[in-house]
Amino acid sequence: MKTLKEEIKISGVGLHSGETSTVRLMPSERAGVWFVNGAGEASNVTCSVVEEDQRLTGFSLPNGVVVRTGEHMLAAITGMGLEAVEILLEGSEVPITDGSAFPFAEAINSAGFCDVPGEAPRRALSAPVAVEENGGKRFLAAVPSDRLTVSYVIDYSGTPVGTQNVFYDVTRDNFYNIISRARTFGLTSELDYLRRHGLVKGGSLDNALVFDECGLVGGAQLHFPLECVTHKVIDLLGDLTLAGPVPTAHYVAVAAGHSIHGKLVGRIRAIFA
Repeated sequence: MKTLKEEIKISGVGLHSGETSTVRLMPSERAGVWFVNGAGEASNVTCSVVEEDQRLTGFSLPNGVVVRTGEHMLAAITGMGLEAVEILLEGSEVPITDGSAFPFAEAINSAGFCDVPGEAPRRALSAPVAVEENGGKRFLAAVPSDRLTVSYVIDYSGTPVGTQNVFYDVTRDNFYNIISRARTFGLTSELDYLRRHGLVKGGSLDNALVFDECGLVGGAQLHFPLECVTHKVIDLLGDLTLAGPVPTAHYVAVAAGHSIHGKLVGRIRAIFA
């Protein structure tokens, strides 16, 4: 079972709170992802109560820990194959870093892995599972497979983002070299709504791709052409981590988002309860 060789510490601003926080990822001998409170009490992410929010992933744990915007970090844990880890969050929101999962993946890679006794559960679906929203216009399914793969489609017709689709075989190399580097994105037309609802207080062109009707603002450049839809793959992997070890399956998402990801998490939890 793989854990970290040494502790990781990442500090920065929270995307929505605008407050500075620090997150520490620590070696563990217990399988799974555990959040530790100030008294040292640990709760597994599978026990979390997940907020239903299309804009972000937030959850609370039995030990009193509340986490917001943890999906990029959780995606890095899954994508990099880390099977046992304890996390201490100093603050309520995980740092947004550059808006991607790469700073977390890079820190995990730099810390290195070591093996500890025990085996992490290996899970696979035996039958398809599907959830939908908005009369089927938003759709997410998991189909049995012997590999962890993702197909994702986004539709931002009428904007420079447009319609995009990707397929990824989620291996450690693919996650580290490609998937993890995709940054979060948004539209200038959405910013007023988000600010009115107390969100994106820490947002800037340093941690998000922002599009107006003409294209990227502020002279930003994409890391690669399908960066926007690839970031949705990060969000999905992070959200699925709340169900425990992500089952090997082919995940198919169409115009999905955090709220429908959360519904699939609930279905997967019930299957493996």
